[in-house]
Amino acid sequence: HKTHCSPSDARDARLIARQLGVPFEVVDVEDVFCEKIINYYTSEYIKGRTPNPCYFCNRYVKFGILLEMVIHRGFDRLASGHYARIVDGKLYKAIDKEKDQSYFLSSIEREKLRYLVFPNGDKTKRQVREIAEMVKLHIHEKRESQDLCFIPDGDQNTFFSERGLTSNPGLIVDTHGNALGEHRGLFNYTVGQRKLRISAKERLYVVRLDSEKNMVVVGKKEEVYTDTFRVSNLNLLCEVPAEFSASVMVRKKAEEVPCRVKMSDDTATITCERPIFAVTPGQIAALYNHDLVIASGVID
Repeated sequence: HKTHCSPSDARDARLIARQLGVPFEVVDVEDVFCEKIINYYTSEYIKGRTPNPCYFCNRYVKFGILLEMVIHRGFDRLASGHYARIVDGKLYKAIDKEKDQSYFLSSIEREKLRYLVFPNGDKTKRQVREIAEMVKLHIHEKRESQDLCFIPDGDQNTFFSERGLTSNPGLIVDTHGNALGEHRGLFNYTVGQRKLRISAKERLYVVRLDSEKNMVVVGKKEEVYTDTFRVSNLNLLCEVPAEFSASVMVRKKAEEVPCRVKMSDDTATITCERPIFAVTPGQIAALYNHDLVIASGVID
């Protein structure tokens, strides 16, 4: 497993730069990527949490070290192909809600937004492809990748074993502590997961992962819902009072739910109007006011 973009991605970027007459430069960020993304990703799974590496890659790599390099060299702006909008130094959802990436971009530090340009944000994906075809870019029909760039084949077991982490089997128990079977290592599970390879009279879901006891706790679907949870490592993108109303998104493309937010230092308690399925520790909660991104943080 390599920790960089595929050779085809680099080749595509080089060809496009040549076609447009733009200088092309490869920046080596392997050390930062390994420390901030790979090590973080691994340590979160060890803790029984489900990480969101794209969120932190945007913060530390794309709009961290790369943006700092751009500013240091005297450039005014950094343009990216992400689907989102910057208006008056604030982050908004893209026009194309199906392709909107503001959830993952909510990690960007507030003071950096004024340096960013997202040209695709006010266009649909179809329009962008049409423009690419019109100017004869060879990638106008390129398939979108849904995989992690550092695990392109989706084989997490091999990824972890290459880093000295082996599957550590343990018990699958219900919420009353009754043993139902054996799990294949905590990193193979996440909150809300249904395919458990155990026999039961009713359909069961992962309720939580207990890393201290090396247990997967399962229960009925209604036991996976919660209406109150806490987030930490808050990233505020707007000025907010100590308490305010918003809507919250707890995973990519999840339905936003109206909520009440109570701030406390760099943490917040979020109380939702209705319970949400599978609020997952380690994942990201992004707060919105309609299209405006207010803040985000890591679910505890």
